Amino acid sequence: MTTLEEAWDDRRLGIALMNRLGAFGRGGRVDARVAAAMFEVAPDTVRRWIRQGVPRGRVAQLRELLMPPAAVLEQERRDLANAREALWDISGRGVPVAEEWRKNGWLKPHALAIVSFGNRQLCTARLGLVGGARTMARLQGDGGEIVEIEEFRNRFAAVVARLELLEDLGPWRVSLPNGALKRGHTQAWLAAAPRPTLEELRRHPKVKIPVTKPRRRKTDE
Repeated sequence: MTTLEEAWDDRRLGIALMNRLGAFGRGGRVDARVAAAMFEVAPDTVRRWIRQGVPRGRVAQLRELLMPPAAVLEQERRDLANAREALWDISGRGVPVAEEWRKNGWLKPHALAIVSFGNRQLCTARLGLVGGARTMARLQGDGGEIVEIEEFRNRFAAVVARLELLEDLGPWRVSLPNGALKRGHTQAWLAAAPRPTLEELRRHPKVKIPVTKPRRRKTDE
């Protein structure tokens, strides 16, 4: 698995700092003066970290600044477990399906999209009901561009795929300031990150759950 140092290599630390601190400099680079003030170092020191790598003594501090808080990651783990449990319910092997799910349209097909923000050099994953210009507009909000999209059988399957993706992207993630994006400011990652396709996530979830209700066994009379 990629380490933080590897994810921040090749000047990508500058992209993460630029987005986390709102320190947008010229030519799509970080304004080193803003980052330097945060760490109480000289701007040239920040530039050296970006060019040559992060000193071991600064890794923990940078992780705390740039990555999603522990509480966010813990909530994602709970949401993933709950979404998987919902899929078991839908398959007929758990509790009856909640009527609220039907009313909210959560049992209908949902689209999961990878949305790229070129000016930020980041991506995020967004989901919505399949079909309609309104859904596409919401997915592309904040000036994003859809670079990949896949249809899932219901909202919970799409949620599982998104959260498994975020789990795999770990070191590449960047937590943006509140309000930087209308949706998903804690779910962004560096655009250069290697990742599975959405089709792979749909076809090969980490926990295999039946799609349909099991057939009843015939009994001898």
